[in-house]
Amino acid sequence: ADAVGHLPGLTITQPVEANAVFAILPPEVTERLQRDWPFYVWDDNTGEVRWMCSWDTAPEDVDAFAADIAAAVR
Repeated sequence: ADAVGHLPGLTITQPVEANAVFAILPPEVTERLQRDWPFYVWDDNTGEVRWMCSWDTAPEDVDAFAADIAAAVR
C-alpha cells in the first residue's frame, strides 16, 4: 500500500492491518495486471481488488508487483 497508494487513478480503500490490500483500479489496469499476477476483483461494481501476500512472499516479489502497478496506471 505504501508503494502504490500515491499513484493517480488508484485508491486504497481499507486500512492495511494484515496481509491484504484493498484498492480501486480502473478496469483496464486490473485486466493488464491480471495477465501476470493472480488476484481477485473484490467488487465488480466499484473496481475494488484484493491483493494478498502469503507467509513465503519475498520482498522482491512485492517490489516487482508494485513496479508493475505503477507502470500499468501510468
